[in-house]
Amino acid sequence: MKKSSYIGPKLSRYQFEGLQNKGWIIEYASEVYRRRPNVVARLELELDSRFQQVVVKCYGWRKARNPFISPFFKSKAEKVWETSHRLLELGIPVPKPVAMYTQRQAGFVNHNIFICEYVGEHQTGARFLNSAPVSFPQKCEFIRKVAEIVAVVHRAGFLHHDLDLDNFLIAENNHNAVFLVDLTLAKYHKRLSIKERMQNIARLNLCNCQLNYDHEDCLWLHFLLHYDSENANHLVAPLKRSLFTSQKPEN
Repeated sequence: MKKSSYIGPKLSRYQFEGLQNKGWIIEYASEVYRRRPNVVARLELELDSRFQQVVVKCYGWRKARNPFISPFFKSKAEKVWETSHRLLELGIPVPKPVAMYTQRQAGFVNHNIFICEYVGEHQTGARFLNSAPVSFPQKCEFIRKVAEIVAVVHRAGFLHHDLDLDNFLIAENNHNAVFLVDLTLAKYHKRLSIKERMQNIARLNLCNCQLNYDHEDCLWLHFLLHYDSENANHLVAPLKRSLFTSQKPEN
């Protein structure tokens, strides 16, 4: 017995069947951002009789056991669809969700697809910070926007769980336009401790000093000032502990 769930604008049968094939997505993509385990690509699709540039994410399995436990959980596409809408309601700049498709057979997920708007030519936050032409004031402005986004996400009770600079996109023609992407692992929590928030933030890897010494151009301190100006000084120590823990090799 198959059970399908599709939300979104009308797709042609050809496109609908093609999106269920990762090879088809890669072949017709304008650009492929990722291939394993998830295929993430930019395509032009005809949606409601109008051609539109979108980003398609066709989910794969990271662990061998995941397909077998899929009947007990929402699909990744369903979770990202819900999280995207919730963050948009909060004013968080995430790509607008366009469509979501999950197909199950006997409860097990067979196809798991999420489609969102294409936000235009962009570069990742990591590339932006490492770009030689970018001045320090420009870097600070970018960090301010990142801090303000993360602050709202945390206040709403969400942890991104993959909060690195590659998941912040900056428009090539407008550095003021910053988007948070890849919400696959994001989860809602009724309460967030300081430790949980700082562990989440530590993944950003903003400055090589790791808060071990003082210097004027520390992007960690700049981040904390905009993340929580009233408590920034009190957050330095827990963030430093999280940075140290994140560097320790696993046994």
